[in-house]
Amino acid sequence: MDTGKDTLAADGEQKGFTDAEMTFIREHLHDNAGELILKAGKFRGLDVRKLAGQIQSRQKALKKLPEWSANERLFFPPALSVEQCSSEATALYKSSIVSGNTLTDVTGGMGIDCYYMSRSFTETHYFEQQPEVASSAAYNFTQLGATHIHIHTGESLNALHDGLISDWLYADPARRDANKEKVVRLADCTPDVAGNLPLLFKAAPNILIKTSPLLDIDLASKELQKLKEVHVMGYEQECKELLFVLDREMQVQDFKIKVRIVDHRGKPVHQLDFSREEERAAVVGYSKPLGYLYEPHAAVLKAGAFKTLCIRFNLQKLAIHSQLYTSEAFVNDFPGRSFKILAVCKPDIREIAQHIVGDKAHITTRNFPAKPEELRKKWKLKDGGDHYLFATTLADQSKVVIVCVKPI
Repeated sequence: MDTGKDTLAADGEQKGFTDAEMTFIREHLHDNAGELILKAGKFRGLDVRKLAGQIQSRQKALKKLPEWSANERLFFPPALSVEQCSSEATALYKSSIVSGNTLTDVTGGMGIDCYYMSRSFTETHYFEQQPEVASSAAYNFTQLGATHIHIHTGESLNALHDGLISDWLYADPARRDANKEKVVRLADCTPDVAGNLPLLFKAAPNILIKTSPLLDIDLASKELQKLKEVHVMGYEQECKELLFVLDREMQVQDFKIKVRIVDHRGKPVHQLDFSREEERAAVVGYSKPLGYLYEPHAAVLKAGAFKTLCIRFNLQKLAIHSQLYTSEAFVNDFPGRSFKILAVCKPDIREIAQHIVGDKAHITTRNFPAKPEELRKKWKLKDGGDHYLFATTLADQSKVVIVCVKPI
């Protein structure tokens, strides 16, 4: 089953680039890949279709994978694979929460997570069922100097049955049915980590499972055993992924939810730890808009810290379902966007126009019977400018538009 790293690395050398190919990619990195293919006849001696694919993938990776993008020798998979892989920022964060002598990645893929997490281990085993994907990863790891990563092709669970032991085991299970619009259960993914937990725990005392942010956290917690932590990862304005940390020594299923909003280096800029019990017990106060307005980051909302925010940051909610918060004094470290309130208006552009300059404004709706684009069309406002309009419903069921600017 194990073809060994050296064999795959030799195969991977075929994926290297000549100086002419690297020059072509560099000179056309910002060009349209489709147009390059149409002009292929102009570039004698070059496989333009292959290089155009590399250009298209690198364009997707420029911001998402800056270190890999900067290395001209790396071979990138199709652009869709780059879109679906972890970002460098979230991979770096993973490397900060795992460490030890040996790591086993049972779902390999492009190898972004494996590469960055391997920095925290003496030895790493990468498993991938598709030889072509494994070959590319082997080649890239060699170019990056990650000689301590051992490449294996085939079914990773077989190796675990054969007795491979690690300090940490990492899995990024894929959806079985690509046509499913939403995945809410781990059982809908492959490999079935929940169904194979006895085997996984035999192979490693610590397990890290990455899933899509669409996964239902509470349902997953019921499928898993010995769940210690759930990390809800935020990067820029999005909730990027969920990380489930399992500990073989856990006696009671009493997991913490850890919201982490990270910067490009994988360092948390905002963090919030809480439990479901704490959230249920929190007592919330409601208020009309005061001096400042707060909109939680998508990762905070995914984590379900709706009432905990009020307790931790001394805030009040506008309404039970609006998920907007307010305070008289400014809260500096809120995990999300913060605004200074200028006015509270009826949903009438004649009133709103008295508090904004020009015909531009950012529009957000929360628990409001219209979408931002509908209001923008109705009010004849362009997107942009210094003013932010929040159309929402207050606790007394009144519909309002809160006019805001960024706090100084």
